[in-house]
Amino acid sequence: MVKLIEIKKSMRGGTASLSELYVNPSHIISVSEDLIASETLIHEAKGLGLVEGVKFSKVVISEGNYPKTLTIVGSPSEIYNKIRKRQVLRG
Repeated sequence: MVKLIEIKKSMRGGTASLSELYVNPSHIISVSEDLIASETLIHEAKGLGLVEGVKFSKVVISEGNYPKTLTIVGSPSEIYNKIRKRQVLRG
């Protein structure tokens, strides 16, 4: 399992919040930069304790028959390195 930090924002214009999330790396379908989240959440990032210039990624995971898209704190390369590091330790 890999620990990631998810950022959530309610659909009704509420404030953003962070939560820890543990994901099985074999369930990850794709990781890409989330430019929309970077634009919309950058102002709230400092209030959540994140560093200025933080990147966000869109991570798609397989959840049964349906994919689920998550907004994760970190660039795609940072997330890839976490997943890769975990797989090396396992192997």
